Amino acid sequence: MPKAAPASRSAPCRTRGLVVDFGEALEVRRRTAVLAALVERMPALARVVDRRALAAAAPLGRGATDVLVPFAPGRDVDVRTAWDLVHALRAQPEVADAEPAVRIPAAAPAARGRAGVRGGPAAAPLPQASARDWSIVNAGVRAAWDASAARGAGVVVGHPDTGYTHHPQIDTPRLLRAQGYDFEDGRADPLDAMDGANPGHGTGTASVLFSDDSPAPGVYGVAPAARLVPFRVSDSVVHFDFTNLAQALYRARDVGCHLVSMSLGGPWAGRALGRAVDALVGADVVPLAAAGNVWPWVIYPARFDAVVAVAASNAADAPWNDSAGGEEVDVAAPGESVWRALTQLERGTPAYTIAQGSGTSYAAATAAGACALWLSHHGVDALRRRYPGRLAAVFMHLLKTQGFRAVRGWNTAVHGPGILDAAALLAAPLPAQAPAPARVQRAGVARAERSYAWARLQPYFPALPPEALARALLPAFGADAAAAARRLAEVIDEVEFLVATDAALRARIERGAARGAAAGTRGAHASTAAGTRRILASRGSARLAAALAP
Repeated sequence: MPKAAPASRSAPCRTRGLVVDFGEALEVRRRTAVLAALVERMPALARVVDRRALAAAAPLGRGATDVLVPFAPGRDVDVRTAWDLVHALRAQPEVADAEPAVRIPAAAPAARGRAGVRGGPAAAPLPQASARDWSIVNAGVRAAWDASAARGAGVVVGHPDTGYTHHPQIDTPRLLRAQGYDFEDGRADPLDAMDGANPGHGTGTASVLFSDDSPAPGVYGVAPAARLVPFRVSDSVVHFDFTNLAQALYRARDVGCHLVSMSLGGPWAGRALGRAVDALVGADVVPLAAAGNVWPWVIYPARFDAVVAVAASNAADAPWNDSAGGEEVDVAAPGESVWRALTQLERGTPAYTIAQGSGTSYAAATAAGACALWLSHHGVDALRRRYPGRLAAVFMHLLKTQGFRAVRGWNTAVHGPGILDAAALLAAPLPAQAPAPARVQRAGVARAERSYAWARLQPYFPALPPEALARALLPAFGADAAAAARRLAEVIDEVEFLVATDAALRARIERGAARGAAAGTRGAHASTAAGTRRILASRGSARLAAALAP
């Protein structure tokens, strides 16, 4: 597992509103009435929302139970206040769940090795990666083309990213931009604004997935007959506001996408995104996502069991040095020094070239292309009729059991079972019975799990033994173990958010746990708990501070 990132003060967050789950899809008039009643009953909520705009508060998608309630223009609501509002909303009888719609400026752990997080290798590529088609050969794509002439025909790919550019590699009739949407700026055309932290990223990943090599010098896309719907959900692929992504997933389902390729992510995701993923899976849309660059754990949405998590490998059949890894990884695919379309601004004008780039973004796009080949080979409509509600589970099962190459010395506990083999995936016989579909959601911390709420934080401390984490965390919520577990369970969502998004907090807990373990005394553990209590109270909501009170 990659080492933890060095501690640094987290960037300030920006809240855009609240996501409120009503447990069912409410029609406009009833939804507006319920929201008005909540505002009337909750003075704190009334201070930050525009009552006149309640009718415009919309579900994240058709049939979604989650509604985005934006803060009034000009209202600067900090994250601590937003979490207090969330806790108060969850106590209301009309509300099934709530969470803050938070955006954190693009940030990621410092790169550990020879490549950074923006998709460009800092050192010379491996000699094996010099051929423009090395990645599709390595992933068994050429052999899959020989076995099946479909090459993705009839398959539509949903592509939430930074949008598209007019790069000739992707700007063809197979780019269905009229069906896309810009959720970042609220406009119909998802054209990449080229002004964020990852300009042109969506073009690069799309080219790996579905372009053909006809425009010289050309990029070899995995599924050159597939069509792609671009969605602009961010100006950065390292982002923590998943409201746009959740909306894009519902839209992808509604415009007829058969799979969704997500070369983006972050360390935390609320349950609303999980419900959107469940909606995809239930509609037989296959979700795939990048495992993450540099992070010491697999990021969301790849971390969800229902999403195919893709790590990155290189031309020498070794893991990419900066690929995230963990037990959540389902397969690895070429991601280091992959040839892709590159769009850059030169004196304010887009310039279109091709170049090599590195990242799990390209690995995810490669795996998504293989999924398109598989769907096209068997016929997506025939597959949906044969496995209603379980198609995503069938693909996941075949990918993890037969759709890869085993590699000698490969760490299967960290990087998945092996490297993607598209030809083996297409040759795998379809199962007589479909596996049960994975579901993201659960209603919260179940009563039987309350004693172990702290275990939800374990993935953020891969180097910390579970007992050390429990000793460092639980006493911060009280001396009595049962009462401490109950208090933590009541605020575990906020604590998880703080731990996931604040590197300094993680480092503080980790150092305290290490000191306590080394000392092995009650006093050392008490000191660790006191330090954890102070830092959580200083950054959390009033509700969290109350739970931490001695």
